[in-house]
Amino acid sequence: MATKKSPASGPANSPEISIVFAYYDNPSMLEFQWKQIAQYSSAVRARVEVIVVDDASPITPAVSVGRPQSLPGHRVYRIAKDIPWNQDAARNIGAHEARARWLLLTDIDHVVPEETLRGLLDLDKDPTVVYTLGRTKFFTDDVREPHPNSYVMTRDMYWAIGGHDEDYAGIYGKDYLFRKRALKQSREVHLSALRLARVGTTSIPDAGTTTITRRNTRLATLRGYALQGLKAMRLFRGVQTLKAEYSRVV
Repeated sequence: MATKKSPASGPANSPEISIVFAYYDNPSMLEFQWKQIAQYSSAVRARVEVIVVDDASPITPAVSVGRPQSLPGHRVYRIAKDIPWNQDAARNIGAHEARARWLLLTDIDHVVPEETLRGLLDLDKDPTVVYTLGRTKFFTDDVREPHPNSYVMTRDMYWAIGGHDEDYAGIYGKDYLFRKRALKQSREVHLSALRLARVGTTSIPDAGTTTITRRNTRLATLRGYALQGLKAMRLFRGVQTLKAEYSRVV
């Protein structure tokens, strides 16, 4: 496993925002993301970085997806073991490896428009707050409900919340538990005017994960409920993070 370390503040020219995506066999979507990111102005590219964490994709690893020129600073990591729905570990790795003070965590099918980044970069942000963003459809600009799993917060806040609990690896849909802990630790401020743009599978078929099922087995469902109950009663260990072996590939 990569050596664990506390996130460092970095040199004076560190990026201001680290954008973190988890990836799992979404090559067309990742290629589209890279093309959108490459269109950022040089002023914005200089202030952000992009981190992609490949959750051990068995078919098309993220490292094999072509990247255009003129990208901001970026890194790609890969988890060694393929466990279905282990994106929580991917987010922990991205938050751990981020060089910026602020994190923007979202799903691979959500594009971060330049105007949203400009708004975030110029905003007088409160480090004690968890921010959420508005949302539109990418190709139509239709306003949609906010995405419940996209956040802007400091790295310190992410780890004060505790990160995502990797004990739930292999169980779909348990990432909402991070949100529950976040709202106990902090307060949410919704930035409705700063929007993410979601790409649907009708436009890019692999925008969402298509190679594994979202339906938990009965055993996985029971395991998830049992873990929640035991942890709530403090009869089992607390939040587990950075347990997955991984390496940097770009």
